[in-house]
Amino acid sequence: MKFFKRRRLPGKTVDAVSEIEEHRAQMEGRGRPDLQGSARPRAPGARAFFVLVSLMALMVIGTVLWRALVVGASKEEETPSGLKPKIENNLPELRLRSESIPPPSPAASPTPAPTPLPPDGIPQLDKSFRLGEIVEQVVADPVTQRRLTSGLREAEDGGGEGQTNEKSSPPKREPDSGPMSDKLRPMKLTSTRADMLGNLDMLITQGVMIDCIQDTKLISAQAGMITCYAPQGIRSASGRVQLIDPGTKFVGYQQGVLAQGQPRIGVVWSRLETPKGVVIHLDSPGTGPLGEAGLDGHIDTHFAERFGGAILVSLISDFGSWASSRGGNNSGGSVSFNSTSDAAQDAVSTVLDNSINIPPTLFRNQGGRVGIYVARDLDFGSVYTLRPVR
Repeated sequence: MKFFKRRRLPGKTVDAVSEIEEHRAQMEGRGRPDLQGSARPRAPGARAFFVLVSLMALMVIGTVLWRALVVGASKEEETPSGLKPKIENNLPELRLRSESIPPPSPAASPTPAPTPLPPDGIPQLDKSFRLGEIVEQVVADPVTQRRLTSGLREAEDGGGEGQTNEKSSPPKREPDSGPMSDKLRPMKLTSTRADMLGNLDMLITQGVMIDCIQDTKLISAQAGMITCYAPQGIRSASGRVQLIDPGTKFVGYQQGVLAQGQPRIGVVWSRLETPKGVVIHLDSPGTGPLGEAGLDGHIDTHFAERFGGAILVSLISDFGSWASSRGGNNSGGSVSFNSTSDAAQDAVSTVLDNSINIPPTLFRNQGGRVGIYVARDLDFGSVYTLRPVR
């Protein structure tokens, strides 16, 4: 058992009975094991691992020291002793003219001629004499002038003897020609800049749908006006303030008559009026209940009015032809009504020209739901103010 694995000293006898009595409690599991006499276990290979780590550390330290010594020696060999880096200007100096320019000689002032006296006897003084203006002749230094003058400018101005330099004008660009000249032109787009809206509590922004109940009947036979009422309130862009109250009246107008083959008619709502007397211009298009453009309804195409007269004239002409042919067969002779048939064709053409262009009529009863698509931002900040409420 492991309790008896203890180092034995040479030449010492072990009493087995006393050892068993001494460790009886530990053998029966009732006592604390005695670890003082046992050797501490050591993991296999720990000594080899420690030696390997030590060798690696020595190699790293030696490599660092060797690199430091080699790099320092190479730097000392490259840089000779006693020399320091210095930047010098090796360009030749500009030699200026040593002779001094003689100062300009003062110009001799001309003797003013005597001016005739005026009739009152008071002499008139010369303008230059009154103002004390003195004109000095300045001679420019050619060296300074050459420094301040650009060589390119002198070449453009033509400073040489017997040489004239003309300024070359840029070549004119000829317009593109060919079948693909329009397709090769790039598309130029203007940039846009972001902006901030004002007070969102007082704004109804573009794109809001307003539900409305039609108050008047709509007949597209004649251009006219139309009204509707809002069944519920409309809140601001922030959703905290009700700007359009229930019962607000909207006024609009229909855009002309209905065209041939057009199933909907356009309506523009011009303004709104709240029960509190607030008025604002909308200028927004009308839509259906689901936001579709225009208003629909029952359409009367006026088929009888457009083609009834022409059909009646055609039937009368055909009946006359049949009657004439029937009478000719019974009498054994032939009766011709060429002028009558020609007149009937002319009458049919005239009737069709007058009735074929009758436009269809759209009928929409009152009480139907319509929509108003807000086309611009509506600002109520000039009529409403907010105050805190406890």
